[in-house]
Amino acid sequence: MLADLAVIKAGHPFRGKIESVKDGNAKAIQIRDLDEYGHVIWNQVVRTEISGRKKPEWLERGDILFAARGLRNFAGCLNDIPEPTVCGPHFFQIHVHNHQVLPEYLAWALNQQPIQKYFKQSAEGSAQLSIRKAVLENTEIAIPTLAKQESLIALNKAVIREQKILKALLVTREQEMNFIAQDIL
Repeated sequence: MLADLAVIKAGHPFRGKIESVKDGNAKAIQIRDLDEYGHVIWNQVVRTEISGRKKPEWLERGDILFAARGLRNFAGCLNDIPEPTVCGPHFFQIHVHNHQVLPEYLAWALNQQPIQKYFKQSAEGSAQLSIRKAVLENTEIAIPTLAKQESLIALNKAVIREQKILKALLVTREQEMNFIAQDIL
């Protein structure tokens, strides 16, 4: 179970909209700040002011963000955090404490079809679907050898790189066709 491998915490409890504060003391990652591969688009993450009596749950290198609300429940592993950062309340923050599982592998596993099917079956809500913490904690995770995890991570990075190249090629072709149409028509 995921709960045996990691500590799962809710995102920072912002009250209402996350306000942009020019000289704020932290950044706050929201759903819109992750690309389709679960990577943070750092240049669009809002700077804000984190205050309150309770110490914030700062994100750490290797933490996994899990989007718990909406139609797409995906995970992304944080490999680099340039400054103090929290995640918004639409995320669960997963911190792996078992040394037999790599965070990047765990994020990959959470995004795969068998586990995504479990999330779809377990989602609750009428206006907006969400995954409860207990559902996430009870997610069964297969743990292959570290070598196998590393090769799956490398393969996944290659797939993502190929997808990005293909998308860039499609955009170039579309621009080329638009240019030809402008020239002819």
